[in-house]
Amino acid sequence: MEENYLPLFRKYRPQSFKDIVGQESLVRALSNAIELNRIANAYLFCGPRGTGKTSSARIFAKSLNCIHGPTLEPCQKCPSCVDITNATGLDVIEIDAASNRGIQDAKDLIAQVQYAPINGKYKIFIIDEVHMLSNDAFNALLKTFEEPPKNVIFILATTEPHKVLETIVSRCQRFDLRRITTGDIVKRLREISNLENIKITDDALYTIAKNVSGGLRDSLALLDQVSILGVREEIDKDLIEELLGKINIDVLLKLLNNIVNEDIENTLSCIEEIYSKGNEPRNLAENFIEFLRNVILVLSSKEFANIKNFTTLIDEDIEKINSYNFNKDKIIKILNTLIEYYKEIKVSTNPYLWMELACIASCRLDLINNKTPVQINTQTPPQNKNQKAIALDIQAPITKTIEPEKPRENIAQNVQTIKEIKPQINDEIAKNQDGAEIWLNVIQAIPSLPIKALYSGVAKLVKVENQKITLGFTHENALNQAKSPNKLDVLNSTVESLYPGFSVEFIKITPDTKVIELKPEIAPKPQYQPQKQSYIPQKEMQNSENDLKQETVKNDEKDEDNSNLNQEKKHYSQKVQDMIEQFSGRIIED
Repeated sequence: MEENYLPLFRKYRPQSFKDIVGQESLVRALSNAIELNRIANAYLFCGPRGTGKTSSARIFAKSLNCIHGPTLEPCQKCPSCVDITNATGLDVIEIDAASNRGIQDAKDLIAQVQYAPINGKYKIFIIDEVHMLSNDAFNALLKTFEEPPKNVIFILATTEPHKVLETIVSRCQRFDLRRITTGDIVKRLREISNLENIKITDDALYTIAKNVSGGLRDSLALLDQVSILGVREEIDKDLIEELLGKINIDVLLKLLNNIVNEDIENTLSCIEEIYSKGNEPRNLAENFIEFLRNVILVLSSKEFANIKNFTTLIDEDIEKINSYNFNKDKIIKILNTLIEYYKEIKVSTNPYLWMELACIASCRLDLINNKTPVQINTQTPPQNKNQKAIALDIQAPITKTIEPEKPRENIAQNVQTIKEIKPQINDEIAKNQDGAEIWLNVIQAIPSLPIKALYSGVAKLVKVENQKITLGFTHENALNQAKSPNKLDVLNSTVESLYPGFSVEFIKITPDTKVIELKPEIAPKPQYQPQKQSYIPQKEMQNSENDLKQETVKNDEKDEDNSNLNQEKKHYSQKVQDMIEQFSGRIIED
């Protein structure tokens, strides 16, 4: 009869100290304790999953209870060694704290402590995932841990030592197991692959080792998963990445190249192709972020060996990346943009749309992240000495505000100035700016980054005539997204705040449709340079007039002493400043 199949991580579980991989400090400490006969009453093994906590506890117990023990090399043949290997020993009891975590379980454990060992020299209790015990159970065990009966040893294992009571930790000798290095994992995997006749390349083993977070058990489980395929043909790096849900580097290079070249249509097609193969948007975003990080490392380092130590790339991958001659600064900007959108991709009910917007925003970094101030010049030469010329600067910081000497008189004067200038704004905008400048200013003033990416990346400017901005779309899906109320409302409010009286219409682009190319460096020069004055946008003009009038009436009823005048002066100055900052396009995003 054939033997039952054992997974590789169980078949090749360490059985002695010399088999433990990557935990030299722990092995040295326990070996010295055995040789010097300085065995403590309680031990605490901490560390990430798959690093050998339970295996080390079993080996320590086996070394103490072997018929030739205490010894550093258990015989593996005596009844104690065999029982511990099969986890059936009466003297070495393993307890799962996750399912035995209550006060009654702790009392049962204390009752067992009173019995003497049967076959070995020590009665050893291995409590796995000890952090799962309740506070009552911990407190019940305190006295037993501090003064256990003779020849009783507790070995606690946990992945979360911060959850163990400090009073328990203080009664134990603590050992922290580290993550196993990539080199040690690859070496062990190669040994087992040769023993099991698994055909696998070194690059594939390296890929396994880099993706298991330092856990040897996880790497053996993955090797076991692919071992069936390695019986007749060699397992390569691409197969491992496919099993791990990694996207091929050639596909990611193609996507990145389209983004760098600002080819939005091919970028969206590439995303659709990746999605159709079963990769979820979140998985694509995570893979792309990791890939961009690797690209930046390649562009920053000249030594292939250094790059391979910190990435899963092989020499061929590094050469491919270098052949594209990417600009490192631009790649960093793309990475930052993608990270911003990843926050929404993780929680959105429509992550595919957010992934598209992330790539569109990355394609149009020039428009979305353009730092050059784009000014709307609505100035006219002063027609008389009472009329004030007004300039509205979308992005330049407000550096000057009106400081009236007599608040009441200047408030009335400001209201009158607003009434005089209000009907002139639309006419002057039409005179001094072309359609590209108007649309570019609207794009930069849109407060929402995703909506800004949609209208700047997918929408094409067709014309601006008769106070109407016409936008075209090549894809029906993009047109429907642009017409959705939550996006259209933001666009309309932005246009209204910058160009009162203007509206927006959408059309489907045909082969005969002519579009206007946008240049982000557009910055119209003002025709006049009078002293810049504060301006209150029209959208809030009526409310401003009412508020100012009400404040004027109230002030008429108060005494005009110096302290009141100073308070009013600060109040009106701050109020005008706040309104300018709120409605002049300087919108601070979350």
